[in-house]
Amino acid sequence: MSTKSLVFLGLISTAFGLATSTSHSNLPSCRALPGDAAWPKSHEWAKLNKTINGNLIATIPEASVCHESSFGTFDSSPVPNSKLHGMWHFPAICPNGVPSLTHASISAPGDVLSQYFQNYTCVPFTNVSQNCELGNFPNYVVNVTGVNDVRGAIAFAKKYNIRIVIKNTGHDYLGKSTGRGSLSLWTHNLKSTEYIPSYSSPYYKGPAAKLGAGIEGWEAYGLANSTGHRMVGVPVLPSVSSYGTSADNVLEWEVVTVDGQHLIATPNQNSDLYWALSGGGGGTFAVVLSMTARLHTDSIVGGTLLSFNDSIVGNAAYWEAVGVFHALLPDFLDGGNSFTYSVGKNSLSAYGTMPGANLTEVNRLLKPFLADLAHRNITPYNTPQVSPNYYTHFYTYLGPAPYGYDAFYPFTNSRIIPRSLVANSTTNAVVTDLFRNITLVEAFSPFYCDSFTVATQSHPDNSLHPAWRDGMLLCAPAGSWDWNATPEEMTARDEYAAKTLQPMMDKATPGGMVYLNEANHLYADWKESFYGNQVRETAECQEQVRPTAVIVCEDGSGK
Repeated sequence: MSTKSLVFLGLISTAFGLATSTSHSNLPSCRALPGDAAWPKSHEWAKLNKTINGNLIATIPEASVCHESSFGTFDSSPVPNSKLHGMWHFPAICPNGVPSLTHASISAPGDVLSQYFQNYTCVPFTNVSQNCELGNFPNYVVNVTGVNDVRGAIAFAKKYNIRIVIKNTGHDYLGKSTGRGSLSLWTHNLKSTEYIPSYSSPYYKGPAAKLGAGIEGWEAYGLANSTGHRMVGVPVLPSVSSYGTSADNVLEWEVVTVDGQHLIATPNQNSDLYWALSGGGGGTFAVVLSMTARLHTDSIVGGTLLSFNDSIVGNAAYWEAVGVFHALLPDFLDGGNSFTYSVGKNSLSAYGTMPGANLTEVNRLLKPFLADLAHRNITPYNTPQVSPNYYTHFYTYLGPAPYGYDAFYPFTNSRIIPRSLVANSTTNAVVTDLFRNITLVEAFSPFYCDSFTVATQSHPDNSLHPAWRDGMLLCAPAGSWDWNATPEEMTARDEYAAKTLQPMMDKATPGGMVYLNEANHLYADWKESFYGNQVRETAECQEQVRPTAVIVCEDGSGK
């Protein structure tokens, strides 16, 4: 099907509002949508529900409490109006003053975090009289509790030609966890955990943890801490410098494939699937039920909050200090340490992680940075301290659990910046100019970076983009959604992020890559930047994994 025959999905039907029936027998590549003759009848959905032991859920958007709609959940309680939150992943207040539930990302079956893919169809910030519709949300959700739920859902979707999507927390910038007229596999409640004191395989012998797909980072860190260990998790986990990436630490994947097979993928068993899942992007190759990963012995962790600004020395000297901060990082990182930091137009704020370092060692490691700042007459804020373990350290700087300071910024770009560019004085200056130019746009300033050195310890071959091995910085300029602005203004911000900001980052950092999980959905050069030269599938398969906007055929059917 030509891309010219596709149009972007706008505001469409609710879960129960059916469009005019149409026949798509001559368009086998298009999926059935509500209102099509092929769309399952209510008794057929009921049969699926029975097959999967009552785990089928009809999607009702959380913000339906804010609107008069066919969902029948409107709350007209006379609560005083309150200023709306700028971010909807925190509890929001409807225009009529009624609190809506904590938004989408974590505990709601059908909602997702991405404001772009919500598409204003049902949010707490529009007028009460605006109808609440499903829009891009799935019509039905399977609360996955095990293998049979996935098998039953996949068989049903095949029989009725329905689109399948996979959602865990709904934290997906590319919109892969949602789609109009879809059946969603919700894996968030797969919360099983198992401590394995002595995992043994040809490639690893030692402690490990088996985690259900629904286990979140804070839960994983807690489990590891309870057994005297630490483990590699999300990118802000600085131990990537000590133990390699998350993909390097995976020992097994437990999955259900599209043909219903329940498999364990390891470097020696179903090794092609293990290779693809370990770095190739979630929700692409199979439905993951659990993973088993290495654990690492815990100990003290040194840390600090280090920040400086241009208040005394001026902006030019500040940016010179930023460049030297980067130039000093390689030696710091080679010891297994790291900084996670934000860069603004006149200030830099970082928290440091130094595994195994006591206070004396922390001060020694920080000395080169402090000496350079003193040379420039910059007095930084610096608070060195030592935590008894990684769990305590992490929540000292990123807590409290479970979500800490986390925020969701839908207009996201990212770039892995090669170490060689930062270590060379000429290209270091180019990177500094790039940072300065990014911060000139208020909507994307400040932005955060993680510094890292991928450990050289042995690991099974995987599909991790090669740029991770040569990289030193993962930077992600991100813009927030303004619910007081017009949709047109937000579209312009989105397009600036993808078509101006990202190409500027790409051009200034040759040899780098775009981090798949923090990429803009409009990004054009997805194949090389996401996967490098490791894309070995057929053209048909490549098209299947390509991140796209939610689309429908010209006649209204889904693809």
